[in-house]
Amino acid sequence: MKKIILFFAGVMTLMVSSCDDMLDVDGGRQVEMPEINQKTDSLFYVAGIMQAMQQAAEVYVIQNEMRGDLATTTVHSDRNLQELANFSATTTNKYDSAYVYYKVVNNCNYYLAHRDTALYDGAYNVTLDEYAAVLSYRAWAYLQLARTYGKVKFFTHPLTSLSQIENDNSPMLDIEGIVNELAPQLIQFRNSGIPYSNSTSKLGDYEFIWERCCIPVNVILGELYLEVGRYSDAAKCYYEFLFRNKILAEDMRSLFNIRYTGEIVDLPNDFTPGGVSGMTWITRTDLVTTTLSSVNGTSSGAITYIPMADKSLNGYTTEIPKLFGFDYYYYNSHPESEQIIDSVYLKNKQIVASDVYNLLADSADYYYQTNDPIDPQLSVLKRVGDMRARARIDVINRDNVREEILQTYITKKALPRVVLYRPSTIWLHLAEALNRMGYPDAAFAILKDGITDNMRSYQYVRDETWNMLTTEIPFCSNDGRSEQSQLFSGTGTNHNYGIHRHGCSDQYGISGDKSLYKMSVEVEKKIAELQDIFDGEQWNVSVVDRAADIQAVEAEIDAVGNDASMSDEEKTRRLKELDARLAKLNKEFNSLGKWSLQDVINAVEDIICDEYAMEFAFEGSRFADLARLARNKNGKGTGGYSGSPAGYGANFGGRWLAKKLAFKNPVKDLTVESNWYLDMK
Repeated sequence: MKKIILFFAGVMTLMVSSCDDMLDVDGGRQVEMPEINQKTDSLFYVAGIMQAMQQAAEVYVIQNEMRGDLATTTVHSDRNLQELANFSATTTNKYDSAYVYYKVVNNCNYYLAHRDTALYDGAYNVTLDEYAAVLSYRAWAYLQLARTYGKVKFFTHPLTSLSQIENDNSPMLDIEGIVNELAPQLIQFRNSGIPYSNSTSKLGDYEFIWERCCIPVNVILGELYLEVGRYSDAAKCYYEFLFRNKILAEDMRSLFNIRYTGEIVDLPNDFTPGGVSGMTWITRTDLVTTTLSSVNGTSSGAITYIPMADKSLNGYTTEIPKLFGFDYYYYNSHPESEQIIDSVYLKNKQIVASDVYNLLADSADYYYQTNDPIDPQLSVLKRVGDMRARARIDVINRDNVREEILQTYITKKALPRVVLYRPSTIWLHLAEALNRMGYPDAAFAILKDGITDNMRSYQYVRDETWNMLTTEIPFCSNDGRSEQSQLFSGTGTNHNYGIHRHGCSDQYGISGDKSLYKMSVEVEKKIAELQDIFDGEQWNVSVVDRAADIQAVEAEIDAVGNDASMSDEEKTRRLKELDARLAKLNKEFNSLGKWSLQDVINAVEDIICDEYAMEFAFEGSRFADLARLARNKNGKGTGGYSGSPAGYGANFGGRWLAKKLAFKNPVKDLTVESNWYLDMK
């Protein structure tokens, strides 16, 4: 109890900001107003929450990336980073800070307890959208607490005095308990809008958009459900958010970057490295200055980001860019003509990409259409690399030597920031949920073609999957929802595309049944990879001879067609039944191959895990993603396809996670789930 008291003693003060600087909060002032009862002044209270979110977002990135498999330390990394990376961190580690999350919680609790929700401007309630946004901030903070520490102290009332803290009897809850407590109230606000539409504010010299700093209720509710394995509930939340806001997986691609002179010589003659019409993937993902008001605005950039101050005088500053080797504050405080390159791009980087990340990126295939002007074909470049990894690299010349540096946190002439959610986050988390619901073909479609009405004709999409997409998760329903429905028609300028094209395809390479990027092939490759990884351990897949089933039906069709004793009417009826059965078996074969459905679900989950790595590397979600997937594999969810096949042996999720992180030489046994959590001070 003493540990908890020490935490809460630091967070019991709710902070507000000045009119001049919405995020420059006075950490020493306690709110004296017992009620937040003005139509406009509440934004100052939300600014206090935002200041707490800045600190929490920074810790969130460092905790998740240092304990994940995509980033690693260097000889220059300080002790705190090294301890996180090898899982030896104790409560003395400066990044082991539940305090920053509880600071968000307590600020939110104060606002929610005192905000008057009955304020109107005419017939419009001016408080409910903002109230919903604060509920989402609190839910996000509790989600990070449970991910990081397991069972945590849970309270929804503001703690504003030491006596309150000492006498508080709030329970210790794990993530399931937290979701059960928070979800009912969030559900009441799932139809709320995003507050502060088109409202901008300056943080020093640069603007940020308040709307983009909020977490939509359906997004955080989906995240909570996904974390506890309520896959259908999560998918419905993601669907509602994407559909209502017309958020597409757009045709975003990366330039085919040539890393060295000789690489162009190694390329086949039928391949022409082409440009990208409009903005590239890396440019679009960097957009944070558009509002949630149009298709083009919502489908690129960030759904939610947390801006940091451009200098200490203007609020909370971040050390993240410097850890990755870019001194943002030096760059933005010196004219370019006076800058010293070693002071901008640091030689002593403390966080760099791991060999695991580089190997995964370099082993990716690239799909393209040949340059034959008469009869172009779809083809593939084997193991040429995922172009998203190359797009993340900024090249500098230091002492006449070419040097690569990660540019994830290289922000020039803009505010440094942490991105929490992008459109592709929601689409890929939807893929994870659909996969565990028993629809791995729908999940793969999000990577390959995008969810559109065209899916009905795809050779790898099963009948039951199409039925789900017209009923339970009705992206493709025919109920005449006009503009939104047209977005998922698969035609026109604006429609869904596969996310894998962001780094592994030209304009045509991965789309359609003729593409060499095929579900059955990718599943086969992933299962072979897992067999190598778990060689010598219990890991057995189930083979289903669907080819034999197809041959049997084909033989029956021939027999019926040649049966002279059967009436034409009966023959027509039987052939129609058999043709439908054959079509169903062919789709199952094209999606599941020779493997059981549960084997395919596990393989597709690993394919999604790789897509997470390429799409979101170094942005702060990696260890949380890995741990959640490991729990999926251990059957923590409530869906019918939670867990792993019996042939994979006990605790497959723990063994899988330990394999992923073995290169970091962790001091703890990561097959044990309790070792995935940090110690709480």
